[in-house]
Amino acid sequence: MAGRPPRRVVVVDSNEGVLRLCQRVLERAGFEAAAFEQPYAALDYLEQHTADVLIADSDIPAMNGFALMQQARLLQPNLAVVIMSRYDTIERAVEALNQGANGLLLKPFERMMLVESVWRAVAHRQRQEETARMAALRPLFDVAEALLSERRLAPLQTLVVEKVQEVLPGSAVGLYLWEEGAAEEGQVLASVGKVLPPNAPLWQTVPPHRHPLRLDIQSGDEDDRALLEAYGWSSALLTVVPREERRYALLVAREQMPFFHEEVDATALGILARLAATALESARLYEALRSSLEELRRSQRALAQAEKMAAVGRLTGSLAHEVNNPIQAVRNSLYLATHPEVDPSRRAEYLRLATEEIERLSALVHRMLNFYRPGKAERRKVALATLVGRVLGLLAAQLEKHHITVVREMPADLPPVYGVEDQLQQVVLNLVLNAMEAMPEGGRLFVLGWAEGDRVVLAVEDTGPGIAPEVRDNLFEPLVSTKDTGTGLGLAVSYNIIADHGGHLALGEPTRGTGAAFRVVLPKWQGRTATKTAQTKGGGHGKQG
Repeated sequence: MAGRPPRRVVVVDSNEGVLRLCQRVLERAGFEAAAFEQPYAALDYLEQHTADVLIADSDIPAMNGFALMQQARLLQPNLAVVIMSRYDTIERAVEALNQGANGLLLKPFERMMLVESVWRAVAHRQRQEETARMAALRPLFDVAEALLSERRLAPLQTLVVEKVQEVLPGSAVGLYLWEEGAAEEGQVLASVGKVLPPNAPLWQTVPPHRHPLRLDIQSGDEDDRALLEAYGWSSALLTVVPREERRYALLVAREQMPFFHEEVDATALGILARLAATALESARLYEALRSSLEELRRSQRALAQAEKMAAVGRLTGSLAHEVNNPIQAVRNSLYLATHPEVDPSRRAEYLRLATEEIERLSALVHRMLNFYRPGKAERRKVALATLVGRVLGLLAAQLEKHHITVVREMPADLPPVYGVEDQLQQVVLNLVLNAMEAMPEGGRLFVLGWAEGDRVVLAVEDTGPGIAPEVRDNLFEPLVSTKDTGTGLGLAVSYNIIADHGGHLALGEPTRGTGAAFRVVLPKWQGRTATKTAQTKGGGHGKQG
């Protein structure tokens, strides 16, 4: 592997003898030395060549060493500087250090003193750079924590600009975004001051993932200087970071104070840009996920409502004749009761029959309204046996019409469960309706309940044909139905309701019937507040005969 090239030293002194001596000593010590009598010639050289150290006499006639040091560092901010002086005074040493010199060499000097002064200046400059770099990078830890903690996209964009301005103060700070395939050419996400537009040609010259591009009004080319003058800037740093199908960029510009520590500032800006891009991508994905979850919740609510309305339609159809019969009886009784030739005793009988039928019709409508009246989605103690009795009572006439015998085995001391009564009622209704529709020629329906530890099990079995093997694995998925006219939503909605209650709905093996056998497992009510364990534990196994 090739070693590091020799360090380059630029020596400026009006005394030709001193120049040649310095050049000869430095080259023998392994340095590459360039000697100049005129300071402007040295500045021209520094515009074209990178140097490590500048050695300048403090009393050059055209430009003293301190002024030369300032001009040279505008060209190369990381340049180490040694000031040579003929005066062995404390004042000169203090002035040199106050002006930013990294070393002082007093004339006359020995050869080794020259070499040692150069090395000390290099080491001193490196320490200054490391200190500046650490001072600049230390706040980045706090910036990273702040950016990665913000999940909202719009506030995060503003926060990025604020944090960049804290670390790298500037009169203009801009955060940019370009998206592949987007109609617009780019956008400014957030900014402070007047910033470049996203369609400025300059952005095409900033290589992504590379060292930030630096513009300086003192050393830039004609186009750069014209751009900086147009915006009133003295210097600017620009960097671009690609992420997936997007490109993010940061711009920091200053009106007066240049970027003296170019390497430190550029490194800090590069890190800030990558942090910002990572945080913005995370926030974008988080918002997309949150939007998707909200859309999923809306779909689930719509799905549950659709199935509930479908169940209402199925039940209403089966109850139609139950409503129609009393209406016909009332109409006939009223017709006969109002006939002018009817006997008064018969008229009273007809009116009594009409009243009874109206009462029966009113009770039926009242039960239906109570059954489908939306309740609060509030979990509380639910008596499962009472809930099952309510469902079976509502469907009693239809079950009898279909010649279905109900076998209900639920102990009187069956523990209550913890849940939303309206939702659990919907699950039981779906299971009973499915069983009834599976036995069009009649059969037996078994509704069983028992306790298992801290769980309560409800089993609904029938003597129908059972579930076909090809649909068993996908039975609880939406749009999967075993009936030609089914919506394919009932079991999917029921499954989600029970899972949301910390329970489990599954197809098991029949213990009393010969067809389908469903098991609903729910957590017991455990006092005023159910434990988190009961809400989150998985479902149990069905009772075995």
